[in-house]
Amino acid sequence: MKLSLTPIAGVMTAIGLSSLAQAAPTPASAPASAAQIAAVDTVFARWNHKDTPGCAVAVSRGGQVIAERVYGMASLELGVPATLESIYEAGSDSKQFTAAATLMLAREGKLSLDDDIRKYVPEMPDYGAPITIRHLLHHTSGLRDWGSVAAIEGWPRNSRTADNQDMLGILVRQKQLNYAPGAHYLYSNSNFNLLAIIVQRVSGQSLADFTHGRIFVPLGMTHTRWRDDHGDVVVGRTGAYDFDKGLYRNDQVIEDAYGNGGLLTTVGDLVKWQAALDDDRFGPGFTQTMQQPTTLNDGTRIAYALALVNLDHNGEQEVSHSGSTGGYRAWMARYPRQKLAVSLLCNGGNADTPTLGRAVADVFLPAFKAKPYTPKAPLPTGLYADGMTGFPVRFAADAQGQLTADGRVLVPVSAGRWALREDIFAFTKSGLVRENREGERIPYRKVEQVTAFDPKDYTGRFCGVDTSGCLTFRQQGDALVYDGPRWSSRPLAAAYADVFTGDALPQSSAVTVKFKRDASGKVTSLRFGESRAYDVEFRRAEG
Repeated sequence: MKLSLTPIAGVMTAIGLSSLAQAAPTPASAPASAAQIAAVDTVFARWNHKDTPGCAVAVSRGGQVIAERVYGMASLELGVPATLESIYEAGSDSKQFTAAATLMLAREGKLSLDDDIRKYVPEMPDYGAPITIRHLLHHTSGLRDWGSVAAIEGWPRNSRTADNQDMLGILVRQKQLNYAPGAHYLYSNSNFNLLAIIVQRVSGQSLADFTHGRIFVPLGMTHTRWRDDHGDVVVGRTGAYDFDKGLYRNDQVIEDAYGNGGLLTTVGDLVKWQAALDDDRFGPGFTQTMQQPTTLNDGTRIAYALALVNLDHNGEQEVSHSGSTGGYRAWMARYPRQKLAVSLLCNGGNADTPTLGRAVADVFLPAFKAKPYTPKAPLPTGLYADGMTGFPVRFAADAQGQLTADGRVLVPVSAGRWALREDIFAFTKSGLVRENREGERIPYRKVEQVTAFDPKDYTGRFCGVDTSGCLTFRQQGDALVYDGPRWSSRPLAAAYADVFTGDALPQSSAVTVKFKRDASGKVTSLRFGESRAYDVEFRRAEG
């Protein structure tokens, strides 16, 4: 029996892994060395305590586990350490299984990826141009994220119980899109909740039952199921915790909506899933289709495939995806040329799983030394507006002489190019372009910061066209504040002409308010938005 030495709060515990062991490892899947294990432990040192949630990570090569580690606590309330059998929620990594179920039905001829979704969900509005199943899979549909719309209506994700029918009810009310189908890429959970509904209507089985019979059982994923009823007792499930003002707080998921997220699983089961993709176990060409990037209407190639993102990591192809739901965080990646895979699950909301996971991968990938770049002065500064959404971004130098975007430090990568995680801001003589992770180039325009404005121009009550509820804007001293369905006195800061920004809604991103004037100059409507629903229309309510 192969044993994994697993650190829990500083104690080394032997855990049997006979179900995943092989009689004699081949050279391609030789166990990790002591130095490699120590390097992985260093990555997770902050999670290896009795007073923190933790993470479980598995590294596999050729489908065989070469390192499997677990850190921290499954339950902070009960003082229960995590084990390799602890069950976490995979967040948006769950989308891979929804995509796989959809692709299985397509390969059986029961649907086409190019079908109009209204063929299966006729309740959806007619937007003038068809939204296809393929658009849903690649996040190019233009559909607003239902969680973003719910947040604007006063109910951010996980503040109330919602299922896929609740999600559909929100979408049916959306008579407008973020953009025309196929014109852009924008991540929206709505796409994959709709796919869960389509799988059920086409197959006659719920997504949970379909994937159980077609994926989980055949692959031996015995610890995996969906959170389609959040009230179910799930033996071995960890707690989920957010980190707020120096304290961990419970952030367990209370939703029944799934397909976009909701997969309950272990890293051992994720190893089996990643090995099945590596081996093309679902039929010739299945994996290639799953990880095949798409193109936009204008021919731009987008790295997002079927819930898998095709990226380059230090010269290696990386097929990956991250997940975040409640206090759970996840990340999975495969490096096909190296036959290497990393599966990572955490139950702390402050776990940056893509960064942690890539640090683990780097322990096992060929050594790579980045070439440092020192930018030449002066740094580019000023206020720029996203050409697609209108969201403003302010570039400025901090006290250490580093370039920041809205206070976030950017990393110089080459002349005029600055990285913010996986995006690149590229400054040229002709302006600014943001090169997002998926490969789209979004132009920005430089705008003038508004330093003085008359709040009375914007005061009044504005009610949603596609959303329930109204927003009331009031003058408070020299400032403009607004009240919403379940919040009040939220301050707004002037950005550029008739555009304001505000703090994030609960469990949402920062908001942008774009006021619109009629021919006489009177403000008659506004577009309220956050990152995944950015042009939601509200009209002035007279009287």
